Amino acid sequence: MLENFVENHKNIPDEEIISSIKDGNFELLQVIIARYYGAVKYYAEKYCEQQLHEDVFQEAILALYSAVKNYEPQKASFKTFARTCIKRSVIATLKAQNRKKQIPNSLISSIEELELIDNNSPEKIFFEKENFKSLTDTIKLELSSLEYEVLQLYLSGERYLDIAHRLEITEKSVDNALARIRKKLKQ
Repeated sequence: MLENFVENHKNIPDEEIISSIKDGNFELLQVIIARYYGAVKYYAEKYCEQQLHEDVFQEAILALYSAVKNYEPQKASFKTFARTCIKRSVIATLKAQNRKKQIPNSLISSIEELELIDNNSPEKIFFEKENFKSLTDTIKLELSSLEYEVLQLYLSGERYLDIAHRLEITEKSVDNALARIRKKLKQ
């Protein structure tokens, strides 16, 4: 029955069939798939190994469907557009598969084997607070009182102009202070 359906539409140009599909006649998608089955099979076999063939083939069929949805007649013939979409899909699928293959087995483990690390343990919170306090003490020692005030206001989200007004200095002084702060903190 499918063969008869495809045979009955063999003389209709691709562009007309695609227009009908876009208008909601999705039955005609079978005609396009039948017409381009050879191209899908060709690219799937040309670029991939046997074990990946089915996955690549399915992706190529999806690329053909995408080509139907996105086809614009004024840009190229459907045949050219469809073959380009199919080829690119096959290549992209193989690249994705190859990326997955390069993950060392030692890094792959099942979810059941994973140990969850408690990032909010009391000890960790205590040490983080101690480290933060130590860091702020070090910053206070390295910076002048003006630089420290500028840093506090800047970190709280104040703009240069607001910092300048608040500390009764010029915007250029604020800019210079922040430049000195950056330099000192990098050291």
